[in-house]
Amino acid sequence: MTPLKIGFLTPYSGIYPEMSHHVVYGLLMPFIEYSQRGKQLFHIEPEYVKLGGTAAVKDAVQKLIFFDGVDIVSGFPSYVNIPDILPLIEKQKKMAFFFDSGEYIPHTPQLSPNIFYNSFQLWQTEYALGQWAHQEFGGKGIIAMGIYDSGYHLHSAFQQGAAQAGAEAVDIAVLGQPNQGGDVPNIDSYIKEFIKKAEASKPDYVHAIFCGDEASKFIVEYHASSLRGQVPLILSSHMASDEIIDPIIHLDQDVYSASLWNNQMQNSANQKFVKTYMTNMGKKPNMFNLLGFEVGLLFREISNSLEKRDWDAVRNTLQKKSIRGPRGSVNFYPKSGFDIPSIAIEKLRIRNSKNTRMIVGQGEGLKYDNEVFDRIHQAMPSGWKNPYFCV
Repeated sequence: MTPLKIGFLTPYSGIYPEMSHHVVYGLLMPFIEYSQRGKQLFHIEPEYVKLGGTAAVKDAVQKLIFFDGVDIVSGFPSYVNIPDILPLIEKQKKMAFFFDSGEYIPHTPQLSPNIFYNSFQLWQTEYALGQWAHQEFGGKGIIAMGIYDSGYHLHSAFQQGAAQAGAEAVDIAVLGQPNQGGDVPNIDSYIKEFIKKAEASKPDYVHAIFCGDEASKFIVEYHASSLRGQVPLILSSHMASDEIIDPIIHLDQDVYSASLWNNQMQNSANQKFVKTYMTNMGKKPNMFNLLGFEVGLLFREISNSLEKRDWDAVRNTLQKKSIRGPRGSVNFYPKSGFDIPSIAIEKLRIRNSKNTRMIVGQGEGLKYDNEVFDRIHQAMPSGWKNPYFCV
């Protein structure tokens, strides 16, 4: 059998430069037995798309389809770019299978029976956190975020969650002013200024949405302020990840967040996944490994149709099928409604350089076609095109 060619759109990310490699490795994990038998179901054809802008993505899709002759277009395009590449995919009757962290909420007009997604659905954690924060702390909170983070749907989802719980308003503070090159110089001063104003105004809670170094700096400044222990700090899901917390785990504090999946989940599918990954790679898997692995499980189940290149059968199956993986039930066709994930509201108790995660509530997820998402799209036409917000 000639291996299927998967063209993989690969963007640049300074925060997670290996994210595409991590997805691909996760994708291939369920096919170890194939390799041991000398079979190869897939050949990955990476295509660099720089920062994920429209022109770069469109050129890459054209090259993969017309020059490389791929069977499946995959990788990390932003939802913002889907309208530009959709005609190429549909006219050539190709199938596409994309990955995303859930920084954007999919938009109904962009859907196609030829395009499938594995989304981490971070928007769900933000909506659940907003709802929980108002129920738990009441009053009026404030969202603090960086310039780059403000270009996505995460803070809007949090606002809508708080509104659904009865909040009249949630304030927003976007920290930083970009220079002509798009960089934000001296973010430290903007964080310090925000902390000082928050100490004076005493909001009922602070919700932080930052990535990379900005995330660590914000937590450090919050810890050093009079807000610690007085005004609850709620971190976005990615801010509460081990990658951000571990370097500052010596700072004793309590913070809150929400989780869709982590390495400590005790279900058998997750423990098997984590053990296999650690055996082969010597470290714990991350979100991108998980996204790839889930699609690998799916492709293994429909491998007969893939080997035959029976694309009608593949499409029909993918439009209906869910798989049960490390984070529970997952499906891949938004128009049929993404499976609603299980969302744990967590308290991170950091003491003596140890991070203990305690579940303090269950978040409520939303069906993909909920009218709340339409309101977010109408209220926030984002301009960012990088497909992963932590560049």
